[in-house]
Amino acid sequence: MEQTKSFKFSAWDGAKWLLLAIPLLYVVLTMGYPLLDIIVKSFSAKDGFTFDFYIRALTEPLYLTVLFSTIKIAFIVTLVCLILAYPMAYLSINAKSDRVRMLITAGVLIPYWVSMLVRIFAWQIILQNNGIVNQALMFLGITKEPVKLLYTDLAVTISLVHILLPFMFLSLQNSMAQIDKNLLLASSIMGGTRMYGFLHVFLPLSKSGMLSGSIMVFVLSLGFYIAPALLGGPDNMMLSNLIEISMNNFNWGLASALSVELLLIVYLIIAAAFRFTGNIFVKDM
Repeated sequence: MEQTKSFKFSAWDGAKWLLLAIPLLYVVLTMGYPLLDIIVKSFSAKDGFTFDFYIRALTEPLYLTVLFSTIKIAFIVTLVCLILAYPMAYLSINAKSDRVRMLITAGVLIPYWVSMLVRIFAWQIILQNNGIVNQALMFLGITKEPVKLLYTDLAVTISLVHILLPFMFLSLQNSMAQIDKNLLLASSIMGGTRMYGFLHVFLPLSKSGMLSGSIMVFVLSLGFYIAPALLGGPDNMMLSNLIEISMNNFNWGLASALSVELLLIVYLIIAAAFRFTGNIFVKDM
C-alpha cells in the first residue's frame, strides 16, 4: 500500500514538472533563442568577432541623436501620463458613487479597446494641416496659417500618451485603492486640513503606483514603433525605427547592436528602479 502511494506521488510530481516544462520550452524557443541569436549577430562580422557595430551605435552622431531623442520622448510621455492619470485615478477612487467610478474608468479604458492603428490614423487626420486642430487655431485667430503638427515629436508624444495612459491609470488606481482611508480620517481629527492629508498622507502612500506606472510607460515608450513610424517621419525617428531601417538594409549586425542597446537600457532602468525604490514596494506589501 505504501509503495502504491509513493508511486502515485512520484507520478504526480513528474506531471507537475512536465506542465512547467511545456511553457518553459515555449519561452526558450520564442524568446530565449531569438535573443541569444541577436546578441551573437551583434558581435559577428564577415571577418569574425567584432565590436564595430557597438562602436558605431555609441559614437556616430545619427545614432546618438536618435537615442537621446527616444529617451527624451519616453520621459515626456511618462511625465504627461502621470500628470493626467493621477487626478483621474484619485477621482475614481474617491467617487461618492460606483456609477461615477465606472464612468471615469470606462472613459480611460474604452479608447484602449479600439485598434491601435485606428487611433494613430485618427491622430494623423486630427493633426494634419487641414485637420480640426489647425482649423480651430486659425478660426480663433491664434495663427494665420496651418502649424506643422504632423510628423513632429509633438505628434508622436500625443499619440503615445493616448495609447499608454491606461497603463498609468490602472497602476495608480490599484495603488490608491489599497490606501486605508482611516489614515486620512486620523489626519483630519488631529487638525490637518484636507490638503495637508493629501500631501503628507495620501500622496506618499501612492508612490508605489506612481513608480510602477512610470516604469511601465517609460519602458513601453522606449520600444514603440508604430506611432513614430506613422506620425514622426524620417526626421523624428525613435530607436525602434532606426533598427527597422538597418534591417531593411540587411545590416543585421548594426540592427542587433541597436536592439541589444535598447534592451540594456530597459534592464538598467528596471534594475535602478528596484534598487532605489524597492523598499517602497516592500512596505506597501
